[in-house]
Amino acid sequence: MPRIDFNRVDDVQDFSPLPDGRYLCRLAEVEEAATQYGDEMWKLRFVVESGPHRGRYIFDNMVFSDAALKRVKLICSRLGIDVSGELDLTPTLIKGRSCYVTVETEEYEDYEGNTKQRNVVPFAGYDRADGALAPASPKAEQPGGEDDSESDLPF
Repeated sequence: MPRIDFNRVDDVQDFSPLPDGRYLCRLAEVEEAATQYGDEMWKLRFVVESGPHRGRYIFDNMVFSDAALKRVKLICSRLGIDVSGELDLTPTLIKGRSCYVTVETEEYEDYEGNTKQRNVVPFAGYDRADGALAPASPKAEQPGGEDDSESDLPF
């Protein structure tokens, strides 16, 4: 029978969703996985770095399918990666970097049919931590290019 000193075991963390908002976070962990369709995917775990929710986690995914590469580019640029050319992207390259992550709360139904709430990161829910804007899209810089109100998006 195991002998356990529960004075040395942390209490259960608060798993309720964070309030909707923008949080300064550090990318603490990147887990390599695959989607149900076989596309490479990285499971991202951000830790909130400041404020009353310091130490709480925000989870998101980066999926490396053709349809999702625009979001991969956005996340990388917000983490301070130069996305102007070709790059061999590795988890080590992004792990430990900081950015602001915006979360919203959504309801979902669990496998038993219970309605619950969780945080989600919207498509463009990332901002640079250093305050710098990501490079404007080449399309917006070309003469006669479209006037895009979100020209700081990297695509």
